[in-house]
Amino acid sequence: MFEETNGVPSKPVTVVFGGEGSEPGKFNRNYGVAVSADNEIFVTDFGNQRVQVFSMDGTYLRLFPTVLPGSKGLKVQPCDVAIDGEGHVWVVGYRGKTQHVLHAVQYSKNDLPTTTFDVQHWSRYPSIAVDLRNNSIIVVAATQIFILQPTGSVYRRFGADGRSKPEFSSVTTDQASNILVVDTLQSNVHVYDPSGRRRFTFGGYGHGEGKFVVPRGICVNNAGHIFVADWAKRKVDMFTSSGEFVRTVVNISYPWGIVLGPDGQLVVTKALQDNTVTIFPRQVILT
Repeated sequence: MFEETNGVPSKPVTVVFGGEGSEPGKFNRNYGVAVSADNEIFVTDFGNQRVQVFSMDGTYLRLFPTVLPGSKGLKVQPCDVAIDGEGHVWVVGYRGKTQHVLHAVQYSKNDLPTTTFDVQHWSRYPSIAVDLRNNSIIVVAATQIFILQPTGSVYRRFGADGRSKPEFSSVTTDQASNILVVDTLQSNVHVYDPSGRRRFTFGGYGHGEGKFVVPRGICVNNAGHIFVADWAKRKVDMFTSSGEFVRTVVNISYPWGIVLGPDGQLVVTKALQDNTVTIFPRQVILT
């Protein structure tokens, strides 16, 4: 993604695509985003009950409805998306107002529904991640974190201890299988080990460096750096693997979901503003 002047690359280009609508390439609340190993961008389209797929230059490729397998066409409203080590797409969402039952649905490489797991817990903004190292699926729902085995059984459940009432809104994992969860209500990030023990928390409410107001999306790069999108502060910040503030990597109004592509591109959704997706090239993130 470079501009060219007389055939000579000059500077990296930031790509913006999408916008509000129901036609292909448009969105109605594009909360979640994931990027596959072959650089395809998967974006949840909550209100239109589908996932849309784009190339890394923002070209629309295809879409598929978020149908429940064996349900004769029943659809979920997808809130978040992840991709496992086999290239299968995982979506978490709910049907209509039945937020007390979340559906984690696996789709084949042909975009067909194959498996669904039900999580009995309420959540307005559930999130999903795949731990490639342990081959497990992680779903966060309001105050709880569920670790699911590929068979669909709940392997482990943990979260709020009764003394606090978090609002978990985004989840990711690092290369050591630690689970990183955004707590929007408490304005911080919790880091848990694979057994569910909290290792540390960073952030906290504030307008200074390393503080959050309304954190939303989270992702981790191969070097262990943690990226957090703050919806209210209109930026994405980078932290060390121990939660120390490094710098602001991009300023963008009302970011929601974030993910890093295989080549280091940062992809950001803006679900409650203009329903666009922005791709920042690797060179922008590194500067």
